[in-house]
Amino acid sequence: MKIEGLPVIDADEGDEITVAVRANDLQQIQSSTPLPSPCVAKIDDARVTKNETLVRRGKKWFRYDAPDKQLFKQLWKTLAS
Repeated sequence: MKIEGLPVIDADEGDEITVAVRANDLQQIQSSTPLPSPCVAKIDDARVTKNETLVRRGKKWFRYDAPDKQLFKQLWKTLAS
């Protein structure tokens, strides 16, 4: 798999990341659309979906597990109210 011509590599199973997403980012998208989050330190780009988190560092994308589903649902409920 490639994104924008760059390879996607599965991150090591023990690797964990924390991704911060602004409320207005969530309000502007549909649930299937990746969230752009390039403001994280040492990360050139990031995309978050319900199924996976992709982080670009240099010329490689790294695939991490999906965000915590319970937390993801809570964020959507908060924004919907």
